[in-house]
Amino acid sequence: MTHSLPSSKASVATDSSSKLGADLRSLYFHKLNHKQPQLPNRPGTVILDLEDSVSKFNKTHRRNAIAEVLASPVPQGVQVVVRCHSMKDIEGVLLDLDAVCTPALSGFILPMVSQVDEVESFDNLLANHERALGLPRGHFSLHLLIEMAEAFLELENLARASDRVASIMFGKEDFMTSFPKGAYTAASLAEARIPLVAAALGVPAIASPYCTVQNPKGFERYCRQSRELGYTGVFTIHPTQRAMADDIFSASTLDLQSAQQLIDGSTGGQLVSINGCLVGPPMRKRAQALLDEAQAHGAPSAAAAASASDTAPASGRPGRFPRYGIDTSTAQIGSILDSPHVYTLDEGWRAKWFAHFPTSDAVMTSEPAAQALGYAERPLPFSLLLNLCLCLSVETFSQTCRYHLGLRDAKQIAPVRMGDTVRARIRVEALRNTSSGDASVIVTTHILVNQHDQPVFALTKDSYYAAIPGLEGRDELPRTGADHAAFDAALAANAASGAGERVDNGAYIPASIPVEAGEVILHPAVRPIGWSENLELTTLVRNTHPIHFDAQRYGREGIVVCGGFVQALVQGLASPEFRQVIDERLIHSFHTGTVMPEDRIGALSKVLEVRDLCDGTEEVVVSTLGLINVDIEQELIGVAIPDVMFGPEPVKPAALRALCAEHCPVLENRIALRAVRVLRRVRG
Repeated sequence: MTHSLPSSKASVATDSSSKLGADLRSLYFHKLNHKQPQLPNRPGTVILDLEDSVSKFNKTHRRNAIAEVLASPVPQGVQVVVRCHSMKDIEGVLLDLDAVCTPALSGFILPMVSQVDEVESFDNLLANHERALGLPRGHFSLHLLIEMAEAFLELENLARASDRVASIMFGKEDFMTSFPKGAYTAASLAEARIPLVAAALGVPAIASPYCTVQNPKGFERYCRQSRELGYTGVFTIHPTQRAMADDIFSASTLDLQSAQQLIDGSTGGQLVSINGCLVGPPMRKRAQALLDEAQAHGAPSAAAAASASDTAPASGRPGRFPRYGIDTSTAQIGSILDSPHVYTLDEGWRAKWFAHFPTSDAVMTSEPAAQALGYAERPLPFSLLLNLCLCLSVETFSQTCRYHLGLRDAKQIAPVRMGDTVRARIRVEALRNTSSGDASVIVTTHILVNQHDQPVFALTKDSYYAAIPGLEGRDELPRTGADHAAFDAALAANAASGAGERVDNGAYIPASIPVEAGEVILHPAVRPIGWSENLELTTLVRNTHPIHFDAQRYGREGIVVCGGFVQALVQGLASPEFRQVIDERLIHSFHTGTVMPEDRIGALSKVLEVRDLCDGTEEVVVSTLGLINVDIEQELIGVAIPDVMFGPEPVKPAALRALCAEHCPVLENRIALRAVRVLRRVRG
C-alpha cells in the first residue's frame, strides 16, 4: 500500500451528533493473550494497545493477535479501538495500520500528539486505508491522547485538525514526566483544561487511568471528581473498574426523570418555575442533551421508564416528607411553640465547646478562680447557652425561615449547672409584612428553661419569612396564664451578675488587660470553622436546619455555617483582649454576610464605654465586627476604621454594606456580623 502524508488540513466537523453512538464512559485496556487472543464479551469500548505497554520484542505478536480477533466476529456491543504508535515513530505507525486496519475496528488512539501536522498526516493515512478497504471516509474514529506539555500550546487546533476526532484524552502520568521534580498544580490545571476544550468542540473528554486497582473507593471518588471537572468517561485498567465507571458517567434514572420533567414543563424561550427553581432555555437545552445521550447509549427514555412504572402493580404508597417550622398561615401574636428536644448537660458539652471556641477568661477555665469570683462552680459559656437557646428551637421555628436577621437583648438570667436539663420555648411577639409586600418579619422571644421550668436564658430574634396573606386581620392571642408569665419574667429580668459572696480562697486570678473607651482593638487571631467541625457542632447543639448540614440537598458549596457558631467564634477570638470577663449580655447582633465552612473568621472591636462598678469589677460596652477572610495583620494595621462602623445602634445589613463602601472599602462585603455586648469583668 502506498502511504502519503498530506499538506492540507482536513475539513472541520460542525456536527458532533454522529459521535453520540460511541460508548466512551469506560475505555478498557484489554491485554490480549497472544496464543489465544479473545475479546471480552462485556459491551463497551475496548482498547487494544500497541504502544508503551508492549515491549519491542512483542510488537509483531501483538499486531498479529489484534488482527486475529478483528478477523473473528466481534462480540455484540463491543467497540474496539487500538492505541498505535505516535507519529514521532512513523515506521511503527505504518506497521500498526497495515496490520490492524479492518472493517471491525472502530478507531485509533493517537498518543503523544503535540503538532497539528501530526493529526493531519494521521488523518490522511486513515483515509488511504478506508479507500483501500472500501469503507466510507470517517469509518475510523480518532482519539487524541494529550500527554505532553507542549500539546497545550496547540490543543484547540489539534482537535480541529480532523473531522474524525471523536474524543480528547488526558494522559496524566506521561504529562508529569515534563516536571521531574513534580508539579501537581500544573497537572491539575492541565487536567481541568481538557474538558473545557472538548466541550467547546462538542466531543467527549476522557480522564486518565486510576492505577491503584486495589482501592475501589478511591476509584469511585476519582470518577466522581473527574465527572465534576467535565470528563465524560475514563480509562479503565482492570475489569472491576468498568461497571463503576459506566455507572458514574451515566445519567441516573432520577437524572433522566428530572430532565424529562423539565422538558415537559417548559417550552422554548419560556421562563417558568419548576419545584421552586426558575427554568429557562439553557436548562432545557442541557436536559435535552442528557436525554439524547442516554438514548444513544441504549438507556430507556425517562418517559418510557415513567410509563413502565405507572403500569406496574402498586405495592406501596408515597412517603410522607415532614415539614418543620412555624406555619405563617396560622401563626398569631402570642402563640407559644415548644421544642421537642430536651437535653441534660454534662461535662462533655463544655469540653467539646472549648475545643472549637477558645476562651481566655479564668472564670471559665479555673474552678478556684470561678469560686473566688463568686461562683459555686465554673459557669457554662454564654455563647454555648445562646446557641442552645437558638438551635433547640430550630425544628419548631426556623425551617420555614428565609433569613435570620439578628438578635437582641440576649442574656443569662439564672445559673446553669452541670446536670441541668434544658429545653427551648418560643413566643411570637410581632408579625408584619414588609413595606414592599414581598416578605414578612416575625419577632420572637426564645427562652431556655431548666428541669424546674425556670427560665435561665432569653433572647429576642428577628427573622425574615415569605409574605403572609391576610395578616392585617389576624387576631392576637391573650397573654395570660403561667406560660406567658414565664416569658414576661424572662424579658423583665436583669442579666445574672453571677456574683455571690466574694470568697478569698487564695486562688490565682490572672490580671485583666486594661481597656479605654474609644479605642479600637484589632484581634490577632484568625481561624475557620472547618467542614467536619461545622457538621460536628450542628450535631452537638442539635441544630436541625438542613442548610447547615444537608450536603446532599445543598452541596458542599451550599452549606452555611450557623449564625450562632459565627457569633461564638467571633466572641472567642476577641476574648484574649477583654479578659477577665465574668459574665456578659448581648444587646444586639445582626448578620451581614454569609459564612461558609473553611471561611476564615477574624474580629475587630471598639470600646464604646467603660463603667466602674466600684466592687473591683467594671462593665465594658463593646462593639465587635466579625470579619470574613481578612488578613488583619496585613490589611488593617494602620487603617483608620470610622466610628460609624461600630454603632452602637442596630443597623440593617444593606446599610452596613453601604457604610463600608463609603467609609471603609477594605471591609466591603467582608463583614459577617456586628455585635454590641456588655461585658462585666475584673477591673484592669
